[in-house]
Order: sequence, then C-alpha cells, then structure tokens
Amino acid sequence: MTSKPLIESNSASRVLRVAMRTGVNLLMSGAQTDDVEETITGVATAFGLTGVQVAVTFSTISVSYDDPDATGPTTLLHLVKDRTSDFWRLAGAASIARQIADHELDLDAAEAELDALEHRPPAYNRWIMFIAPAVSAAASTLVFNGTIADSAATFGIALAVQPALAALDRSTFPPFFRLVAGAFASAALVALLVGIGLPIVGGLVLTGSLLRFLPGYALVSGFRDLIGQSVISGTARLAEALLLAAGVAGGTAAALALATAFNINLTVLRIGNAEWGLALGVSGAFVAVAAFAVRLGVPASASIAAGLLGAGAWLVASGVQIIGRGIDPALTTLAAAIGVGVIGRLLARRAQAPAALWVVPAVVLLLPGLQMVEAMLARTNEERIAGFIGAAATAFVLGVGVASGDIIVTTAQRLRSSVVEPAVDAVAGGVDVFVVTPVERAAGIAAERLGINRRSTPKK
Repeated sequence: MTSKPLIESNSASRVLRVAMRTGVNLLMSGAQTDDVEETITGVATAFGLTGVQVAVTFSTISVSYDDPDATGPTTLLHLVKDRTSDFWRLAGAASIARQIADHELDLDAAEAELDALEHRPPAYNRWIMFIAPAVSAAASTLVFNGTIADSAATFGIALAVQPALAALDRSTFPPFFRLVAGAFASAALVALLVGIGLPIVGGLVLTGSLLRFLPGYALVSGFRDLIGQSVISGTARLAEALLLAAGVAGGTAAALALATAFNINLTVLRIGNAEWGLALGVSGAFVAVAAFAVRLGVPASASIAAGLLGAGAWLVASGVQIIGRGIDPALTTLAAAIGVGVIGRLLARRAQAPAALWVVPAVVLLLPGLQMVEAMLARTNEERIAGFIGAAATAFVLGVGVASGDIIVTTAQRLRSSVVEPAVDAVAGGVDVFVVTPVERAAGIAAERLGINRRSTPKK
C-alpha cells in the first residue's frame, strides 16, 4: 500500500518555487553552499518531491525536477547578486525550512511565511544596532591588553563612523568601496587622536577599529566550500575575501600616508601595556564576540552561545600562549579553529540552523587584524611583504581549521546514519533471530515436558 503524496503532481513547480525562495534567502543572507543545497532538498522532500537536483554556486541557484507525469523537467534558475551578512534573515529562513521539514507548514503557510520574511523587522532596535559595533571594538581592544584609554578611544571612533557606515550600507555602493571608506575614516580618526597627544597606543586602537571590517565570513565560507568540493563557490568566496581585505588595507594605508604627511606616526604593539589577566581577557572576548554577533543580527540566544564559543576559542589560541610560552601560534590557532568548526556545527545540528550563526562571530578575534596593521606600519617593503604573508598564513590556518572541524562533524553524522545505525539494527535483529527465538523455543519444549500449557493454567 503506497502512501498518499503530500501534493498533487501539478503543484511541483509551486513546491520548487518555495524551495528556491528559501534557498535564496539563505544564500543572500550569508549561508554556506552546502547548507543551502541541503535546505532546498529538504524542503522539496518534505512536500513530496524526491529526486530534486540542486546546484548552488557563489551567486547562482539552480533547481530541477523531472516529473514523470509531465511532458518534461521543470528547472528554476535564480541569480543572487546582493549578498549581505544579515543573520536575522538567515535565522528566519532556516526556521521556515525547519517547520516545513517537521510538517508544521503546508504550502500556503510556507508561502505566507516567506512573504512575511521579506518584510521582517530588524532583530534589535536601532540603538542597540548602533552601539553594538562600538562595544565589540572596545572590548576587542581590552582583549589585546589595551588600557581603559585605548578602549574608550576605540569606542568613540566606532560611534563616530557608525552613521556614515550605516548610510553607505543603505546606498548602492559596492562592498569594496564601503570597506575602503570605513577603514580610511577609522584609521584617520586614530591618527588624529594620536596627533593631539592622547595617551593611547595607536596600533591597538587601530586594530580594534579595523576588526569589524575584516572579511571573516568570506574567508571561512570559502575554505569550507573548497574542502567540501564546491570548487566554484569556494574559489569565488576566497577571491571576494582577498578583494575585501585589499579594500581594508588600501583604506588604512591611505589614511596612514595622510597622517605621515602631517608628521603623525603610529606605533603598533602586539600586546598592550595593561595586564588584565585571563579572567578579564575571557570576559572581554565574550563581550566582543557577542556584540559582534548582535551587529550581524544573530538572535539573542545564539549571540550568547557565539560569545561563549568565541571566548573559548580565544582562550585556546591566546591563553595557551600566555601559560605555555614557546608553543607555535599556528598550532594554537588551528586547534581553536577546529574547535569552533566542531562546536559550531553541533550547535547548528541541534538548532537546525546554519552554522554561520555561531562560527562567523566566534572567529572575529582570531582574524589576522593585528598582523595586517603591523604589516601596514612596517618601515620597509620587505617587512610589509613578510607581514602580509604572515597574515595570509594565519587566515589560511583559520579557514582550514574551521572548515575541517565542520566537516569532521558532518562526516561523523553521515557515518552514524549510514553505517552505525544500520549495524545496530542488524545486531538487534541478529539477537532476535539467534538468541530470543531459540530461547523461546527451548522454553516451549521445557514447558511441554512439564505438562504446562503456556496458553492456559497448568494441568492438575
């Protein structure tokens, strides 16, 4: 007896449109390629369409279904030109996909939810969104052992540039030029504060101010796609990360060159003058990551989890260096990145949401922002080149580590579904055949010999 299909065959194109719209919302909001493909397939399957073919690249989604009752296959193609790190929309699209998979939404309700998603209000009010980047930047400066003055200067600079950055985000300017403008304005304000004689370490303030502009998401997603054999998407994302990083470096270098013309020279220190200790360092890391997650629009509960994950990653990457000096920083960064990838994917599996909600904010303090600043402030071209190569190496270790941790969990989940669970079922079946049944047979023979009728009371 075959089960009744969830939809009629003539509704296949409608199901494909719902699946496509869900995938588009994910991709344009910051989801990775594999998450988009898995979600589209899951939505189609939940509505009764099996065998749907999905192809997702950096900016294109193609969905095809060959209906045996139709005259030919149905194929949809959508170009996703605008991509932003809108994790509030990302979480909303993932929630719709989860409800569809759990059969909580029919086709009409799913379409209504997708319509509502396009007009969904922001995750937080405008004042929280305004102040969150400044809080993240100030806490980041404290994490690098900056003083209260350094942190306050970073906070003020972030607040000063936020209105202009918000206006640029609403404009049609490409992201590259937005980053150039943001990095230039931040670096110029740092130079101005150093020039008027404020007692701050300009390099640390500059690092805290620039972390928000570094392309951590494109970096992590690019390596994840490459290792997952999505070569086109991975290559495009890494190219985007390189371009955006060049924009940050270019804007910063222009501001520093302007400052030098006015005899304002910035200095950079890898560790600041304050000794806050691990406890305050971990607390600062939590605040920096959680506030950065809020800036991205991550829901409150996930922001707290991302903050804890980021603080743990910073503790592994930096705390180990403090406790046990002499350990290769690349190894601690790799260990921290793998941990972020593993835990981020586990949280994603539990919440049935994209791992980017936790992973992208958690790596913000591991990004090679300080190395980039050191390279830009180097005195010779050789030192600058060596600095940028070191920053690129750190970015590579970070991206590969996060992607590897993600894939470790994904592979383990697949092995559990395809190997372990069938093996357990087979063993259970073997126990039934080779143990339970013979025991029952032996008990029956013994009962007959004793004159006991198992279906009635014993014979008298």
